[in-house]
Amino acid sequence: MASIQDFVQSVRRNLNFSLEEGSGRVVVKVTDAGSGEVIRQIPSEEALQLAENLSEVRSLLFKAEA
Repeated sequence: MASIQDFVQSVRRNLNFSLEEGSGRVVVKVTDAGSGEVIRQIPSEEALQLAENLSEVRSLLFKAEA
């Protein structure tokens, strides 16, 4: 991990690892070292929202079956 972070910082980028509050999924963000702007996020906001929506639908289906 340290060598990846060293490389990213050498190209004036920051690499941040965090846990998404709702799901506990790991989120990786590449940000510009100067401005702090998010250049890339893995998984994307759209993918995180889709996963949450699918989880809600699954929950509703299980409640309907009970």
